[in-house]
Amino acid sequence: MSASEFEFPPAALFSTIALCPWREHSPRVDGHLGDWAPEQRMPPLGELAGVEQYADLFLAWNERGLYLALEVPKQERIVTNRESPASGDAVELFLDTRGARTSHRASQFCYHLTMLPVPPGEADGKPQVIQQPIRRALQRSQPISMSAVRAATGVHEESYVLELALGAEALHGYEPRPGLRIGMAVVGHDIQRGRQLWGAAPDVPYERDPSTWGIVEHLAPQ
Repeated sequence: MSASEFEFPPAALFSTIALCPWREHSPRVDGHLGDWAPEQRMPPLGELAGVEQYADLFLAWNERGLYLALEVPKQERIVTNRESPASGDAVELFLDTRGARTSHRASQFCYHLTMLPVPPGEADGKPQVIQQPIRRALQRSQPISMSAVRAATGVHEESYVLELALGAEALHGYEPRPGLRIGMAVVGHDIQRGRQLWGAAPDVPYERDPSTWGIVEHLAPQ
């Protein structure tokens, strides 16, 4: 095979680093974007891998934790499947609280969370946050402290908004501070639009390899 016949996935050739803004006040986590600032909207990194970006991702942090919001355009009914989340509407979050990127296998600092925007069989309601093991992990992460997790979904006329607040004590090894870098990948699943990737490429084993996840750097307060 000649060099011209061999192709790398574009996003596999370099690491992505996104800047996570600091915010003084934690979001309300009510399924609305009213208290999210425009600068907290992340760039559409998935386009680097040629993947359509139909949803907007927002990130922020403070000393109390890490915050995420996803706005997904959707006029159809939300349909979720707990047994097979990727076959319905769902969001997967991969986190490495140390952001080491030195191993192709997950450590005790790596997490895989699946979020169902609404409970299965319901049109609305509180989202479900499910911690899942990472295949081939060298060490399993500790159970996430669900008492330090807040989540909400707002179902709107042309979209839904999923918000997640992870308290600093929820994740093993997470010590939020300016300059901290963590590994992160966000995968959205939509029945009508398919899969959206942020901080990961479609042609690499992101579901088990933390070295393929993007880097999120915590910005200092302005």
